[in-house]
Amino acid sequence: MYKIFGFNESETFGRVALVEFSFPYDEESYAYLLGNFNAFNEGSFRMELDGNRWKIVMELPEGIWRYAFSAGGEFILDPENPEREVYRGPSYKFEREVSLARIVGEGTIFHSPSLLYLYSFAGRTYVLLRTKKRQVSEVFLHVDGREIRMRRKATGEVFEYYEVVLPGEEEVRYSFEVFLTDGGTLTLGPFDAVPFKLDTPSWVLNRVFYQIMPDRFAVGFEKENLTPGENFHGGDLVGLMERLNHLEKLGVNALYLTPIFESMTYHGYDITDYFKVAERFGGNEAFEGLVKFLKEKDIRLILDGVFHHTSFFHPFFQDIVERGMESPYADFYRVKGFPVVSEEFLTSLRTPLPWIEKYHLLKKLGWNYESFFSVWLMPRLNHDSPKVKEFVVGVMGHWLEKGADGWRLDVAHGVPPGFWKEVREKLPDEAYLFGEVMDDPRLYLFDVFHGTMNYPLYDLLLRFFASGKISAPEFINGLELLSARLGPAEYFTYNFLDNHDTERFIDLAGKRRYLCALTFLMTYKGVPAIFYGDEIGLRGSEGGMSAGRTPMPWNEEDWDSEILKKTGELIHLRRSSAALQMGDFSLVGAGNEWFAYERDLNGERVLVVINCSGREVKLHWTPLDIEVEVAPVSGVVVYKDVIRV
Repeated sequence: MYKIFGFNESETFGRVALVEFSFPYDEESYAYLLGNFNAFNEGSFRMELDGNRWKIVMELPEGIWRYAFSAGGEFILDPENPEREVYRGPSYKFEREVSLARIVGEGTIFHSPSLLYLYSFAGRTYVLLRTKKRQVSEVFLHVDGREIRMRRKATGEVFEYYEVVLPGEEEVRYSFEVFLTDGGTLTLGPFDAVPFKLDTPSWVLNRVFYQIMPDRFAVGFEKENLTPGENFHGGDLVGLMERLNHLEKLGVNALYLTPIFESMTYHGYDITDYFKVAERFGGNEAFEGLVKFLKEKDIRLILDGVFHHTSFFHPFFQDIVERGMESPYADFYRVKGFPVVSEEFLTSLRTPLPWIEKYHLLKKLGWNYESFFSVWLMPRLNHDSPKVKEFVVGVMGHWLEKGADGWRLDVAHGVPPGFWKEVREKLPDEAYLFGEVMDDPRLYLFDVFHGTMNYPLYDLLLRFFASGKISAPEFINGLELLSARLGPAEYFTYNFLDNHDTERFIDLAGKRRYLCALTFLMTYKGVPAIFYGDEIGLRGSEGGMSAGRTPMPWNEEDWDSEILKKTGELIHLRRSSAALQMGDFSLVGAGNEWFAYERDLNGERVLVVINCSGREVKLHWTPLDIEVEVAPVSGVVVYKDVIRV
């Protein structure tokens, strides 16, 4: 069940609810709260046993939250809450029945001077008011002796949001006049407040990222004995350096590398040594050479931090395997009992069977520790342990000193937000930190991460550009709702069309709609990112979450020259326009399958028209007094010149 104990003021969300979730104990060894606030992942919200019930108390922003419980690793619904629905998250392929928690406070209207209701960014101030859905007809903001009609920004399940953008970032005195649908009137204010500002590294704003999975990108030297793992393709950092001229020509100015440290697998998400670059990638020497080259070219470097779990073969965990509860690392992991594996497990591990055959054999034997998605190879760290926090800070700080500019944090939603907040406080302010949060990221933003991988945006992109399940007006409403929830953090999210855990977007949408989506990505708020090979039309080759990990082909005859040309043009446009990096977003027009918007910063304006319909779209753009014609399934960007894609 869930209980709301009351509401507290919040400098970020304005107001949050204090909520207790609980369910009856039934001899489970552990329990977690799951929900769309952590992409239904274990690890982040661990429950405590209180008498005969598992319980957790947490603060949540208002709204309808989807949740469930993990009881000893088993996904269960709330047995005491009959309100349920099938929840779908296409972006991470989640679809199952879940429980609903309606967290809604009193009052038709709400505003509080806080980060999401009064904030400044790039020389302008945003003022937002939240209202109950369908209960308000119009809202006026009174400020500096003026009356300004507020724009209805977005409509969600429970609330509607109204917004006004003011010039400047100084203290402001303001109030609201609200006209209700039943004919009544409400007033709120006056307020005197300085707009909130987000503390983030500003260098991120003019970057275009390029994500590389080193094993799949470029081979720089021959290798032997890449066992016991399979599916190795032999890519390395030496090969990457040899191909950096390709990235320079493309125009990207930031790299995100998936894990480069010693591990047993090609993907590297099972790290055995966090302080050593894998020899198969060229070792620490190759990393030093890469950093030197990138610094000379002003290309920033982001590393992938795997701190939800380690490898089974990490020395710390191996010490537990050998010494059990006598190991100094016994509380470093989420151990359920000793020994952590049976003698049969260890005997099977030592057999000369091929690695993949051995891996699946061990999977059937069971183990006494929590792990990432029940994968024995990846034991979960105990994030309540101060030693784990000290270790993570040490690793991240070490590689920042060696030349990295930030970190992407793997399975960040499977780690408590408070853990990440404390880690961030011990790292340099200029290090860009963004987390893998595959659903609603609000509990992991603001004073936790600077940004997150923007899976809510990816979800919208899939629904409009790939599957066509939502219309353009629904897509725009989704964008504006996300904007209302993220506020200034939206400008620092890592935005993508695909990555190493998804299918290739071009496979899902087709070439023409892919180019339309790419045009949107490069001209919208947030930090745009290309997954290696997207720029040449690379298709997927495997199934499941590995579908996009096709090796990069270097025979240019295999490249799609049109996509390469358009990608380069869009990247150049993005980097040359401050309006695209930091400008406001406003809708110009929309049909069922097309939409047009403007990005504006201090008089610099860019018009973008995305047409996914089967007919030509024409509209007049007043700022340049021109007629814009957009062919079917294509896009047009107007900025000093016309770019067609």
